[in-house]
Formats: sequence, structure tokens, C-alpha cells
Amino acid sequence: MIVSAVFPSRYIQGREALQEMKHHLAALGGSAMLVVDPGIAEWMMPRTIKAIAGAVELEFFDFAGEPEENEMRRLAAAVAARGCDMVIGIGGGKAIDTAKGGVHFCGTATLVVVPTIVASDAPCSKNAVVYAADHSVMGSLHGRANPALVVVDTQIIAAAPSRFLSSGVADGLATWFEARSSIAAGRCNFTGYRATCTARAIARQCYDTLISQGPTALLHCDIGLASPALEEVVEATTLMSTIGFESGGLAAAHGFHQGLSEWQETCELLHGEKVAFGLLASLFLINESKDVIDETFEFFRAMRLPLTFSDLGVENPTDDKLRIAVRRMMKPGECTFNEPLEYEEYDYLSAMQAADQYGRALRTGSVSLSPRG
Repeated sequence: MIVSAVFPSRYIQGREALQEMKHHLAALGGSAMLVVDPGIAEWMMPRTIKAIAGAVELEFFDFAGEPEENEMRRLAAAVAARGCDMVIGIGGGKAIDTAKGGVHFCGTATLVVVPTIVASDAPCSKNAVVYAADHSVMGSLHGRANPALVVVDTQIIAAAPSRFLSSGVADGLATWFEARSSIAAGRCNFTGYRATCTARAIARQCYDTLISQGPTALLHCDIGLASPALEEVVEATTLMSTIGFESGGLAAAHGFHQGLSEWQETCELLHGEKVAFGLLASLFLINESKDVIDETFEFFRAMRLPLTFSDLGVENPTDDKLRIAVRRMMKPGECTFNEPLEYEEYDYLSAMQAADQYGRALRTGSVSLSPRG
């Protein structure tokens, strides 16, 4: 059996980490194309230019704001025409995914990522979401390589709305459950091979870190404090979670996410918020212990994450509406099927209903949580 794992080439994190960036760019080449989310360009562009002044020659991509395939290919053409050695994606998932696509279609430049939020584990990954012109999700792009450099300035992360951190924590917490399932089922990871022991260990460490530090980090993010707890949670949400999912594997929690994304009411939710409910549903699907179910629900409540259909913006969905989600998550090739056991449509539908009922009972105080420790 062959095993394999992938990692970003270099990861740098900490307060004012942006100032360290210029010391590492020279090794990647002499020119860079900047791709910045339009919503933060006004304040993030000058800060970045100042931080890397003199390190490389800069070009600027007029990013339209959506990671559509045409936009990625337009970036690739600009990078090739101007002979840039690297693409630097700055912002949230849209700018970073567009940068990933540009590097992929160009085929020559390397990727540098500077996240300004950690709403998912995307920054260290080589995977990107590709949107259609109507803003619907068209599919996923699996890039040539993970980023050559990831720079996470935790002062910037702490200044962002704490909802983003909460979403990233949910995405990260699912990593352990999904890697564990995928490995037990003998599935291949995103490298096309089986998972390494390293991936399993990092996925577990990701879980332990988030469970112990997540609520504290969220409170610190509320007041813009880049505390030690926030530092640990940011590392788990970005670096550990990426290694855990790319080198371990995805499973039912992200399968449920795919299904929930079919509902119009969820289009404004963050990726991790849908993964949160997907993870809760998956715990009932796999018949997880009451202790683990209680701990996860209690943790997500502390992290202000969705526990019910109502939290997702959907009131009392009919069975037909639930089946829209279930049939999407059961499409051939979905990570839904990376669980060790096979399930039917009824099982997925029942798991979502069970999670909703448990969440509503928890909110009303009519369910008893298992005591900790």
C-alpha cells in the first residue's frame, strides 16, 4: 500500500506576520501579480505594498470579485503576458481561489496566500471552488500544488468579524471525524493514495486544539485580541485542518454541506456554517456516542453555529425539500460515500431530522447533556 501527504511549502503565522513576507518572496522569483478581494482592497493593498516594497516587482490584477473559471483564465493570461513568477492571493476565499485557478491554468507561476479571514481551511490547500456566471457553484478545481508560501497575520484575523473564525472552527472540527471515517473506509485522499499516520495524527490534534481553545479564541476575536488561544485556533483552522482533510480525506459532514447548499435559503451562509450542521447530522448517521454528540452540540452552541434547520434559515422543511439536499449529496463520486458503511436516502434524511430535533431540544432545555469529564 502506498501512502501520501501534501503540505504548503512554508507557513508563517503571528502578529504582524505580514512584515515577514518580504524576506521569503525573493526565493520564489522577482515579480508577483497581486489578486485582492475588492471589498478590502482599499485598506489591504497599501498595507501589503508597504510590507513587501523592494522585495519583488508588483503587477496588479483587476479582480472582478468572483472565482469564475473565465476570471481564473483571465488571470492566467495576465500572469503569462507579464512574465510574473508568482501570484499573491489576498483576502477571503474568492480572491484566494481565483489566485489558485490562475496559477493552475498558467502552469508556471507559484502561489502565495495571505488570508484576511479564516472562515475555512482553504488558505493552505491546493483546492478551489469554481463558480459559474450566475454565481452558482460549478465545481472544484484541484490545483497543481499547494501554496509555496502562506502568511497569516493574526492581528488582521483578530480584527475581522468573529463569525468568520467561528465558521473556520466548524470546518476544522469536522476534519477529525471525516479523516477518521475516510481512513477506516480505506479511501484515497486528495493525493490519490491512502492517508499517512501523520495526517491522522494532525487531524486529531486539530480537533483537540479547537475543542479546548475555540470558545476562548472566539471571545478574544470579539474584541480584536490576537491572544495565544486565538493563535492556536488559527493554526488548527488553517494549517492542521488542511493537512487533515487533503491528506486524510473528507466524508459525510461535507457531503451534507453539498446537499444543504442546494437550498436557496442557505446561499448567504458561510461554508463552515453549513459544515457545522452537516457534522451534527453525520454524528447521528454514524451512530456516534451520546457523549460525543453532547460535546459537539454544546461546543457549536458556544461557537454560535447552526444547530437547527431554523438556524440555517429553513423553517420546518418538508420531506421533499430534504430529499433535494439528500439527492445532491448522493451524487456519484461525492465524499458522502467515504464512510465505512453504506447508507440509503432514508438514513441521510433521518440524520438531518435527528440533528434538528436535538438542536431544538437543546435550545429549549428539554435535553440533558452528558456531564463532562
